[in-house]
Amino acid sequence: MSRIKVVWTGEGTYPYVTGGVSTWADILVHELKNIDFILIPIQMHPYVKLKFDIPPNVAEIINIPLWGTEEPIEYIRKIEFSKIYEAKIRTKVSDTIDKLRPIMILVLDHIYRKKDDLDALGDAIYEFYEYFHIYDYYETFRSEELWNVYKEYILEHYKNTKEDLPTVFDMIEGLRYLYRFFISLLPKLPEAHIYHSSAAAFCGLSCIIAKKKFNSKFLLTEHGVYIREQYLAASRNQMPYRTKEFMMGLITLVSKLNFHFADVVSPVCNYNSRWEKKWGVDEKKIHTIYNGIDTNKFKKFDVQKDEDRPTVVMVARIDPLKDIETFIRTAKIVAKEIPDVLFKLYGPMVDEKYYHICQDLTKELGVEQNFLFAGSTSSPQSAYNEGDIVMLTSISEAFPFVVIEAMACEKVVVSSDVGGTKEVLEGYGYVIKPKDYQEFADKVIYVLKNPDVAREMGVDAREFILNDFTTEDMVDNYSVVYKNLYNEYIETEDEEWKQQVALAKI
Repeated sequence: MSRIKVVWTGEGTYPYVTGGVSTWADILVHELKNIDFILIPIQMHPYVKLKFDIPPNVAEIINIPLWGTEEPIEYIRKIEFSKIYEAKIRTKVSDTIDKLRPIMILVLDHIYRKKDDLDALGDAIYEFYEYFHIYDYYETFRSEELWNVYKEYILEHYKNTKEDLPTVFDMIEGLRYLYRFFISLLPKLPEAHIYHSSAAAFCGLSCIIAKKKFNSKFLLTEHGVYIREQYLAASRNQMPYRTKEFMMGLITLVSKLNFHFADVVSPVCNYNSRWEKKWGVDEKKIHTIYNGIDTNKFKKFDVQKDEDRPTVVMVARIDPLKDIETFIRTAKIVAKEIPDVLFKLYGPMVDEKYYHICQDLTKELGVEQNFLFAGSTSSPQSAYNEGDIVMLTSISEAFPFVVIEAMACEKVVVSSDVGGTKEVLEGYGYVIKPKDYQEFADKVIYVLKNPDVAREMGVDAREFILNDFTTEDMVDNYSVVYKNLYNEYIETEDEEWKQQVALAKI
């Protein structure tokens, strides 16, 4: 068997951003040394730096910055300006709108749920891809002709609506979203046996195109449930109603496309599969592969602490989805019972506004002496070992690395009941209803006051992780899926070759 070639694609993660998905991807490409990878990361802007060492079996990184560029082609395809200029001239002098009109209308029909024909929509996305490898992307989207197609559609759609009519701002924002997110269609895709997307998101569009262009197999890994997380984010966002309606329609159609065209959908926990079935994924396509960790790295060891205080650690980015406020409110209740307790938060600030909300809350509750924003850490294993307890207060997760890493360090984990957390933690820690800071506090107080119970639970937790959640388990499972998809790819290629030979003899 020749070496398997896999194109991995992600959104806002590996190899430029740290976090659970990036950790998973880094393990995958490092451990599967017999597989050749190409990475296609979608980034916010082109000025990001690598956060991971790239192994030799990664042949290429094709970056896709969505923002921060006037000419996205220049960064993505790395072609001469003369070629870009030729495409601009070709776009201006050609009657390109006739080619683009039916594609744009079909996309809008799905955004506004007038149609549900995912096969036709997949073909349209592929036509979009081919179109923008002939004509200029920037010139097309700024053209009056495209604006008129889009505007006429919106006005027709809302012609019988009496209230909340879209404003000019809503319409401009909608087209701007299309322009930015469909930048993900611009790279010249390499031929590969398998395309592997880390989310049912815009990063999966490359996989759909490759499936149509090269007959590549499409593996979709679901970490968080992308569409659920986007709905949660939209509920907090203050954007106008009609802009939000358009945005969520676009995200929904993209997720549904991913689910429809994926050959294998691989959630990282069984919890996710319930959402996938809800969105129409055939049960036969679903194959859960749990995350795994290096248990030689994540284990119990002594660390030097600044102060010998009862300590509760959380490792999480400062983001509303992590619900840092519940962690702070828990600290307030626990401090009344155990005055010298320290709640320590390790994690980067990804939402500055939310960070200031959390800072203000510590002052409002008077827990400045019991709560510490410790910043990012390059050694989460040391952070876990600083704590007597590890907490996670997220309102949305899939199967968080934090939980299994802390369990491997023999720590009692008290986590919100989100995603697949219960699948690993129940019986080995505590699972709490999200935002129930009183129940969080009760469990923390109990564990801190019963160190013998905590030690026993910690030992059992590590033993459980050693049995099913190691790096080796995860990598072996993906290796099997890759080999199966590769064999299916080869069988398809052989069958097509036989058909061509048969036709040639006629």
